Amino acid sequence: MSLLDQSRDTQPGLKIVCEVCGNLSIKPIDPADAGDGASVHCRRCNAVRGTIADLRALARQSTGDFEF
Repeated sequence: MSLLDQSRDTQPGLKIVCEVCGNLSIKPIDPADAGDGASVHCRRCNAVRGTIADLRALARQSTGDFEF
C-alpha cells in the first residue's frame, strides 16, 4: 500500500506528504524545546502538517510502515 492509497480523511497524525503542495519536507524545528501541541509546518507552503506529538508518534513507529 502506498501513501497515496490512503484516504486523507482516514490518515491520522502527521501528514507525510503536504496536502496543499505535495512537498515532503518540513520546516526545521527543535522538538526538545517545543511542546507536544506545537505545529509542524510544510517547508514549501507553510501549511500545518500536524503537531510535534504526531511527529514523535511517527518516530516511534516501525520503519517497515513506509517504503520509499
